[in-house]
Amino acid sequence: MRPLKVLIPAALAALVLFMGVYNLTGDLMNDDEGAYLYTSWRVSLGELPYRDFFVSQAPLSFFFAGGLFKLAGPEALWPRALSLILVLGTGILIYGASRRFFLFSRNLSLAAAGIFLLTKHIYFLGRIFMPDSFLLFFFAAALFFALKAETLSSPKRQHLALLAMGIFSGLAALSKLSGVLALAGYLAYLIFLLAAKIEPSRSVCEKAMFSAAGFFISFGLIYALLLVFVPGTFHSTIGFHLAKEKVAASALIGAPFFRLGQFIGNHNYGLIPVALVGIGFGAAFKEKKRSLLLFATFAFLSLAFIPGKFYLRYILSALIPLAFFFGDGIRLISSNKKLKLFALPPVFVLIILSLGPTFSIKRLTAYDNGTRALASYVRGETSPGDYIFGDDPGINFYAQRPCPPRLVDVSEAMVRSGQIRAIDIRRQCDQYGVKLILVEKGGSAHHLKNLMDYLSFEAYLTESYEFVKTVRREFLDVDIYRRKTLQK
Repeated sequence: MRPLKVLIPAALAALVLFMGVYNLTGDLMNDDEGAYLYTSWRVSLGELPYRDFFVSQAPLSFFFAGGLFKLAGPEALWPRALSLILVLGTGILIYGASRRFFLFSRNLSLAAAGIFLLTKHIYFLGRIFMPDSFLLFFFAAALFFALKAETLSSPKRQHLALLAMGIFSGLAALSKLSGVLALAGYLAYLIFLLAAKIEPSRSVCEKAMFSAAGFFISFGLIYALLLVFVPGTFHSTIGFHLAKEKVAASALIGAPFFRLGQFIGNHNYGLIPVALVGIGFGAAFKEKKRSLLLFATFAFLSLAFIPGKFYLRYILSALIPLAFFFGDGIRLISSNKKLKLFALPPVFVLIILSLGPTFSIKRLTAYDNGTRALASYVRGETSPGDYIFGDDPGINFYAQRPCPPRLVDVSEAMVRSGQIRAIDIRRQCDQYGVKLILVEKGGSAHHLKNLMDYLSFEAYLTESYEFVKTVRREFLDVDIYRRKTLQK
């Protein structure tokens, strides 16, 4: 039995690591990642987000990746490897917390961490460079220290753990603004303790004070310095999101619940239903550590109720506390002989089916020739200082060509909310003498084609640019336009 205790975790670790590393830079088709790679490249050249170019995300991940580019050169491999390390680190934190705070067995802890790591969305998030991987890791670390605080009897050590919890919550928010929900969920948990008279008001106030102090140290001070010394910080981050939500249509009554249904149904049906068993038949409201997990889950699921465009990755952080409830669910089912006989087989089938896309040979071996060919074409038709513009600034990164600073992040949210219009594109392209404009076409395109005044943009292309050709970039077409005044 002892060799198996070592062999099983070693085999799982080897499988997860191999699947993460294999063909890590094969598929390049991710326009969100393209914006973040480009942003990190410009940071490595000494530019600052918000001041020197527009980007709508919090800055921490860009400085990490920018540092890697400074040391090893602007290759997608390095930030993708960093994302993989962060996601694996999140799994390790889940395993450690399962063993230490919930007293799961080794195999049950491995199951909780493994189902998290091999869930489709988490697995593929570890293979691309996104601020979300930083958010996952720092939220998991914050949750670890919040759970640790609940196990400590010494007030001094408890306060230090909560200070660490607040610091990691702040780092989560510096990675992605929604990371503030890590602290918000904990504060909601404290309000519950007070309202249910589980803890006295003094203890609750002390916990709130130390966790908030840690958050202020890591997020509050840094963001305040950015607001004071880096022009455009507020407009590019909080201001952008406020403007986006202001013009978003209000969510229908059933829309958030449809989104939550999507969350379960989009290959999370191996984890979430079992976690719901752990919540419903476990000690979610009877035991403090599990109540903490429940409020952490609700905090991130609340993003499903925000009006406007919604992506499942917004609420992926909820899978971290749900992984612990998954362990509870498996333990509850296994401890009941009748339930074990009838429930474990379908649970096993659901888990296998939900992990299918993760083990897709086609996706694991995908190699993006189209993006490489387009980047090569751009390099051949331009000089290093020539500006180019298109739906995906990832092409700028792979071709090592600058983009007009206001047009770095022409996302669907940006164009649908009217924060970028044809007149803005005209001004920036004329100011920087943009040589090539790349326009994505087809059903998969969702940036420039959603401009509120797309006809004006087309008129500008006709006036100042000539159509060169259409190239195929994997699952979409890209029309290439060359500036007329730069023809020889």
